[in-house]
Amino acid sequence: MTQVTIYHNPGCGTSRNTLALIRNAGVEPTVIEYLKTPPTRETLQSLLKQMQMTPRELLREKGTPYTELKLGEPRWTDEQIIDFILAHPILMNRPVVVTPWGVKLCRPSEAVLDILPLPQAGPFAKEDGELVIDSEGRRVPTLPDLPNIDGALFQVPGAERLERVGCSTHAPRILLLYGSLRTRSFSKLLTLEAQRLLNAMGAETRVYSPEGLPLPDGHPEDHPKVLELRDLAAWSEGMVWTSPERHGAMTGIMKAQIDWIPLSIGSVRPTQGKTLAVMEVSGGSQSFNAVNQLRILGRWMRMITIPNQSSVAKAFLEFDEAGRMKPSPYYERVVDVMEELMKFTLLTRDVAPYLVDRYSERRESAEALSKRVNLKSI
Repeated sequence: MTQVTIYHNPGCGTSRNTLALIRNAGVEPTVIEYLKTPPTRETLQSLLKQMQMTPRELLREKGTPYTELKLGEPRWTDEQIIDFILAHPILMNRPVVVTPWGVKLCRPSEAVLDILPLPQAGPFAKEDGELVIDSEGRRVPTLPDLPNIDGALFQVPGAERLERVGCSTHAPRILLLYGSLRTRSFSKLLTLEAQRLLNAMGAETRVYSPEGLPLPDGHPEDHPKVLELRDLAAWSEGMVWTSPERHGAMTGIMKAQIDWIPLSIGSVRPTQGKTLAVMEVSGGSQSFNAVNQLRILGRWMRMITIPNQSSVAKAFLEFDEAGRMKPSPYYERVVDVMEELMKFTLLTRDVAPYLVDRYSERRESAEALSKRVNLKSI
């Protein structure tokens, strides 16, 4: 049972709302009515230390002998103010809540949400009708300084939304694309090497062959190779894009595959929130032009592109006759990239819908979104 203590005044609306919020999290706290059972000096000092407050900051003025005792005068020491609180417990502001996550003077009452170790179980409104928690257990923000914001759609990001998501147990699904049709394609060989590593790390992988894929807009969208690519994109939870660098850029073959993956199908974005690793091969000295372009496309496709990347220079020297990559720092970098991709995929795949949920798109209908991102005239 979670240990929560509230120093409570049942005659105070803020204190009652705070207590109700604690119970809305499924917690029955220890309730100390401090007017009847005042804290000891030691307890009060401990509470102040944990809240990082001075005794003066804990004083309550309204409905207390604050003015009569002239406590607004600076002559009183901290110890003297504590003496006053112990003699007149009504001077202690309320409510003070103690949880495993901290100690806090909870004014306003929703401040208790910052230190509750459990999420809210359902909607909650204060005694005056103000909605604090919505039907999904999320905190409703107050936005007095943001008149252009739709409060019904505005969300305050919170770790509790991540903690409530389950953990998938299936193998991470990774789609690998490469950008060359050559018989001995080094981008394909590097892709196959990456696939072996991912399989060894526990992933389920698919390598898409661009052989036979038409140019974008050159054939209808129901072309078998287009449908195959789109089905794999929808199936995947992460991707690896590997392109040769040709004339200082990725190849057209690589770009065509990405262009056939739509930004949106109805209200569904096939790539949004999925992880991405980028790699390139080059015939000369090491370059990063292709991977930099792939990163731009990954951002455009709303993907979570991992920080690490691989660029294999003079690729013709890095593979043996059997097509296997030789031991080298380049190979070790590929291992690093695949390891990082797996970690990011495991970390984000279950929470990706929340990570990429956007205020602007919550205000936009699925039909309007589809029209905007799939403009046929471009």
